[in-house]
Amino acid sequence: MTSNKIKKYILSILPYLMIFWLFAKFGEAYSLSTETDVLHKFMDSIANLNSVLSNPFLSLEPFDLCVGLAGAAVIYGMVWYKRKNAKKWRKDIEYGSARWGV
Repeated sequence: MTSNKIKKYILSILPYLMIFWLFAKFGEAYSLSTETDVLHKFMDSIANLNSVLSNPFLSLEPFDLCVGLAGAAVIYGMVWYKRKNAKKWRKDIEYGSARWGV
């Protein structure tokens, strides 16, 4: 592979790695919460997110990594769906009924 292909591949995957990191950190905050109810645990994890984000390293707990992977997969799926269903607009070419006019 040439360096341009490697650079293009790394730049295209970098946002998803950042999203994976963010969701994994949220999963870590959720697992460190002391509450028992799901809603209270979710609210407590949001409150404790600042302390979890102070350490830049990921937790190697399977739950945290699965939350990160699921979050990145959902965002990737949304981007893939939007890209797949995007309209193919061509520059400087008119669309609609005006091109069929007399």
